[in-house]
Amino acid sequence: MIPFPTQLSGALFLARNNHALLADEPRVGKTGAAIIAADYNLDADILIVTTASGRPVWRRAVKDWTVFPRKVRVLTQPPRADEQLDGVTIIGWSQIAEPRMRVALMQRKFDRVIYDESHAAKNFEAKRTQAAYGDFKSDGEVIVARNSISAGAKGIWCLSGTPIPHAPNDLYPMLRALAPKRLWPDAEKGWPDVTKYQNFLHRYCVVRMKKTSRFRSIPVVVGGKNLPELRERMEGFILLRTQDEVGIRPPVYEIMPLLVSDSARRKADGELNQKEILAAIDAGKTRDLEMHLGPLRRETGKIKAPAVAEAVRDEFAGGLDKIVLAYWHKEVGDILADELAEFGVLRLDGSTPADQRGPIEQQWLNDKTKRVFLAQIVAAGEAIDLSAAAMLWFVEVSFTPKDMKQMSLRITNHTQARQAIVRVCVIDGSIDEAIQGRLLMLWSTIREVLTT
Repeated sequence: MIPFPTQLSGALFLARNNHALLADEPRVGKTGAAIIAADYNLDADILIVTTASGRPVWRRAVKDWTVFPRKVRVLTQPPRADEQLDGVTIIGWSQIAEPRMRVALMQRKFDRVIYDESHAAKNFEAKRTQAAYGDFKSDGEVIVARNSISAGAKGIWCLSGTPIPHAPNDLYPMLRALAPKRLWPDAEKGWPDVTKYQNFLHRYCVVRMKKTSRFRSIPVVVGGKNLPELRERMEGFILLRTQDEVGIRPPVYEIMPLLVSDSARRKADGELNQKEILAAIDAGKTRDLEMHLGPLRRETGKIKAPAVAEAVRDEFAGGLDKIVLAYWHKEVGDILADELAEFGVLRLDGSTPADQRGPIEQQWLNDKTKRVFLAQIVAAGEAIDLSAAAMLWFVEVSFTPKDMKQMSLRITNHTQARQAIVRVCVIDGSIDEAIQGRLLMLWSTIREVLTT
């Protein structure tokens, strides 16, 4: 494989830093950059922790990018005590949280640990985060690192196109474990000590109390603050290039209203109090929205699916070659598959075996008779190239900005010659529009932390 200049500069950044975060946007080339960096440093034994769907991607990528004859294995069971983990070992995030696997890996020494999709370890109370970085004690004042996979590594590289899935506090476990000095006070700059999680949380996040009962309230993060300061603390630890900066044109985002009957629109809105829903969106109570709107979202998706299929037929009649349709619920995917079967449908969802992702991807990229790709938002949001199409429609949405962003960038890369267009399908006048406004607000906070 011939690397792009940005991959070479990304590799140099990683190679020069024992611990670092490469936060280039999806499709910019983080995977290749990390493998090249490991070659630069002559790292012999490497552990890669990634998503379940990312395991076959990394296995193929190591063979494509390394200049050394590395042994590559995907680890699915705890290794035997006498089993050598030489070369490259690839494992899933869910597996490192298993006690036997965590103990087995803690006892090994690696030249390099690569945490791919490192935002998977954003909650320091989660078992996967503790397996990666150690046990956080006294609100993060102390980390028992010897209990982690990181303890046996000479260096740790984190890779994520969305290092802040929701709010700035998502960065805390990684910074506390890998760059603790960046959380220390700086009297000259007026920076307080944010080593403890609560100090970090209240310094960089807007927190509101959410009432869960008559007698109990819990803190909920609804935004960020002091973001230039946080960005400055991270300088030198993070490298982020947007798609636009490396010559990949970002998608054009549009709202696509769908006309349905009045009765269908009323059914989509249900009997919810619109003012209460808008207030919940403004307060950032996304969990409340998931709980109350969950069943309604499924019905809304089922109402929208036939209207979307009709619009797709018109697009094909007008000359469109291929389209990606992103959805959330299985029933919505089923309707779309039935309605558009005549155009050649490929589908990827949570039930797709990991070893089938690669063949499905290649069929989409090379078979012109396959014109519709049905992409379940989470399952198809990472580690897949859908750039044979330049058009993506969200038939349904996620309340998590990370999911929407990662899915939308699947149709962009260095070889995409056309302008990518992403449309969010909404029933005109429904609650969809308000939800999208809130998601855009959350995403603007994330971008402010990471970009200047």
